[in-house]
Order: sequence, then C-alpha cells, then structure tokens
Amino acid sequence: MATVGLGYAERERRYGACGCLAVGEVSFEDQGRSRVMRINKGKMRLYAEHGSGLFLGAEIFGPRAEHLAHLLAWSQQQRLSVAQILDMPFYHPVIEEGLRTALRDLNANLQLGPAIVERCMECGPGD
Repeated sequence: MATVGLGYAERERRYGACGCLAVGEVSFEDQGRSRVMRINKGKMRLYAEHGSGLFLGAEIFGPRAEHLAHLLAWSQQQRLSVAQILDMPFYHPVIEEGLRTALRDLNANLQLGPAIVERCMECGPGD
C-alpha cells in the first residue's frame, strides 16, 4: 500500500468543489505481469488537475506499490503532467504497465487522450 501526494480528503477539499479533479484507475486483477506472478489483487487510483493535466497524486493498493509510488513521487516532484509521464518508456513485461493503463485512463478522463478500449490490441504489449 502506498500514497503519493495529498491524501484523498485534502485533494477533495482543494479540487473537488470546482470540479477540477480527474481520476484514473486500474485493477490489477487482469494486469498481465501481476497475473503471471499470481499477485493480481488490488487497485491503483491516480489524480490530476483538469485543464493543466498536472499529476496530483495516487493511492495504490496492489503489487509492488512501493516501486510504483517511487516513480510517481519523482513525477510529482518534477510537476509533470499526465501526458509528460505517458511520454516516458514503459518496458514489457513489468507491473509498471498497470501504471501506464491507469495513466491512459486518467488522460482520457482529463479529455486529453483517447478513451480506453477494453482488451485493446492496439495499445501495445501488456495492456
């Protein structure tokens, strides 16, 4: 379990009333590497600001949460947008591909990227 950035209550207080908070998520139940390792339980939620796409934080309950949080803490420290994080490489096969899926969902919810297609064959390895 890991948290990056502000806690949920503080994020809601700052961004919820204005409708500025976007949420993206992924379940690890069907995430490829997690399934192969038989640790496919949990969920990750990511948060960003509407308009700017600025990454605000995450709540992770799932496999390798500390590694995912480490990458996201760097991203938050650098004040990266969701699009900038998605521009970085994601290797295959790794649990971090679940992070990419959540970022794509968040980007779609920010209305800055295409909607996620269930079981997408064009999404690349591991999605």
